Amino acid sequence: MTVSLETFAEKLLAADDLCIVYHIRPDGDCIGSAFALALALKAAGKRCTVTGRDPVPNIHRYLTDRVPLDEIADPVYFTLDAVSPYRTGNFADQHFTFCIDHHRNNSIEADYKYVEEDCGACSEIIFKLICAMKIPVTKEIADLLYTALITDTQRFRTSDTTAQSFETAAALTRLGADIFGISRRNTFVKPRGRRMIEDALRESLHITHDGRLMTGIITQADLRRAEIEDSELEGINSFVEQYEEMLIGVTVRELPDGRSRCSMRTGGDISAAAICALHGGGGHYHAAVCELDEPPELAREIMEQTCAGYLPEE
Repeated sequence: MTVSLETFAEKLLAADDLCIVYHIRPDGDCIGSAFALALALKAAGKRCTVTGRDPVPNIHRYLTDRVPLDEIADPVYFTLDAVSPYRTGNFADQHFTFCIDHHRNNSIEADYKYVEEDCGACSEIIFKLICAMKIPVTKEIADLLYTALITDTQRFRTSDTTAQSFETAAALTRLGADIFGISRRNTFVKPRGRRMIEDALRESLHITHDGRLMTGIITQADLRRAEIEDSELEGINSFVEQYEEMLIGVTVRELPDGRSRCSMRTGGDISAAAICALHGGGGHYHAAVCELDEPPELAREIMEQTCAGYLPEE
């Protein structure tokens, strides 16, 4: 049931034992939002834990490892930043009491649900929720929320970045968030493995339609050569956006089972969400994703054929 944020906050404060579930292949937004909310709920006297199918990416563990979590036998479940049951991984069949999201067409059923479609980052909503519950935002919470905000808005440059995004950033800054350290760590410094993957992606680019459509591939072999985990590649899907001519860019990432995850970025009036929906995916207007059963090269061909029909006439 969709409710107001005020009602959501009231119902959440009535719960005592909670398990916050982040989505598969977690990014900075879902991790920062989940652990920030956990800290806030624990400060309000609740018992809380955070979990997901996949481990927390190493880049964020310097923050999350300091969050004390509880062992809870029978919690109520809260999912955030997940657009569908599939995105909750091994919790897909779980009944969720609470759900918060910022993606289009959220299909998760929950007793209490609040969605702001195309909001810059889920952390913006979590910040408002914590404030609605009148729980003080500590520096630790601010650091987690700012990490979530800076990563999901790609340094405030996504099309979903709004005045609320900047207002949230300003508020978190006043609350002590380490804006220099977090921004540098998450958006500027690139370890050797990340640089190798960017080189491999650049070499794999297939550019057609006068540069307006481009696709690249990252394979499991690329990851092994670079000695890097897929979870350490946050933001890599926006690599194609640096090309001025690009209107549709797709990064095809080979999954461990041989299938393909196709992450799309678009420009102009082209809806990435609409294109990905044709293959069972979704997301935001200019950033969306779908998964195909085919291996990367075949998945590339399929996505190129699909995307070509959405390019405007020259």
